[in-house]
Amino acid sequence: MAISSFERTVDLGTIVEALRRDGAVVVTGLAEPGLVDTIRTELRPHLDADGLRTKSEFNGSRTLRTNSVLSVAPSAADLVDHDLVVAVADAILLPHCATYQVGSLTAIEILPGESEQALHRDDSLYPIENAGMELQIGVMWALDDFTAENGGTRVVPGSHRFLRSWHLPGVSDWEPAVMPKGSALFYMGSTWHGGGANQSDAPRSGLINTYSLGWLRQESNQYLEIPPERAARFGPRLRALLGYMAHGAGDDLIGKFRGDCPAWVDTPPEPAWRDERGQVGTAADAKAQAGI
Repeated sequence: MAISSFERTVDLGTIVEALRRDGAVVVTGLAEPGLVDTIRTELRPHLDADGLRTKSEFNGSRTLRTNSVLSVAPSAADLVDHDLVVAVADAILLPHCATYQVGSLTAIEILPGESEQALHRDDSLYPIENAGMELQIGVMWALDDFTAENGGTRVVPGSHRFLRSWHLPGVSDWEPAVMPKGSALFYMGSTWHGGGANQSDAPRSGLINTYSLGWLRQESNQYLEIPPERAARFGPRLRALLGYMAHGAGDDLIGKFRGDCPAWVDTPPEPAWRDERGQVGTAADAKAQAGI
């Protein structure tokens, strides 16, 4: 089964339908070439300096990685906070939470000669299995053209319907995510996937971020990777996505104000964005509820 691919002009419902059906979908032309080039330039020194620090059998020995992406490549904020990406995440995650958050954000560059990464599920860190509930989704941004030869992400279409098991399911029927620079591969957290072997003579760069249900712990602590003083420079929606917002409202609020230490940075997310996710009220309202 091939991975469905659509242009950015397609309606949201078509994208979400394909993602729910197949567990993965490609949307082309989401990021302008100039923005992609800027992000690559910002990432370059950090990938070169410590990109092999996380090398392992799973991560690969010829794959450069860097985290804390928004600290070193602030232009990537336009990808993480992209309107279409947020709309897709809304459709998949909001039925199961009041709000969701960035789980992890990693830049990955697969160098020539790297072998295939083991196929895996991103949501395996959460020991939960509820039929019909996705714990997270992933978005792989193509900072280069992705091809079958240069390590384009391998995806097993339909594998989001596999039940968890202690043995490796049949994942041999995979497809490479072939897409031009500036495209994005959306995939469910339960979809089996992995980096491909780079058999070309040039590196293949991508930026991957996950969005997880708001009541789950983030895979990578965004408060440490992007501290409040830096997060305060971002817009309210992005701050909320990074986790600088309580989950729920009223008596159901998770992450309430405690003492004089707020759960979010000084300026809370815009009420309009919060209200859509059940985050009704303002920072003053939350303080009043907490008796501050």
